[in-house]
Amino acid sequence: MAKVLASIFTDLTTALTTVIGSEFIYLGNRPKLGDKSEPMKKFAVIQLPVSIEDIAVGKKKFALSTTGVFYLFTQSKKDSTLNLTASSDLADDVSGLFPIDGKFCQATNPSVLMKGEDGFGYQVTTITFDLRTKAKVFDNS
Repeated sequence: MAKVLASIFTDLTTALTTVIGSEFIYLGNRPKLGDKSEPMKKFAVIQLPVSIEDIAVGKKKFALSTTGVFYLFTQSKKDSTLNLTASSDLADDVSGLFPIDGKFCQATNPSVLMKGEDGFGYQVTTITFDLRTKAKVFDNS
């Protein structure tokens, strides 16, 4: 399963890199605020829920199905209010990547939700999506 998850993260990171840049993409958890010398204007966290359904029985194209989440962070304005332009632009840019058809998986059906300020100076937007692995890639036969 570790190989499958690593492959999924590779596909999703590759897609997000075109919008955000690889140095601003994190897997699983957001960085600590002191991890960068100067505040980031935007960054993303890729998270995969623990529940993964095996759909390979009777299917030929995909092996596993789950839901993925992109957490998109944009720096708030100096008065801690929503930077609507930055948040909207980033959400639009990432939504425009769908469907993501990577080497190992396919991500479809994005749903965008603006969540507000996170208490650390960033606005949070989530994009949830359906995620399926490609069965042929992981087939050992």
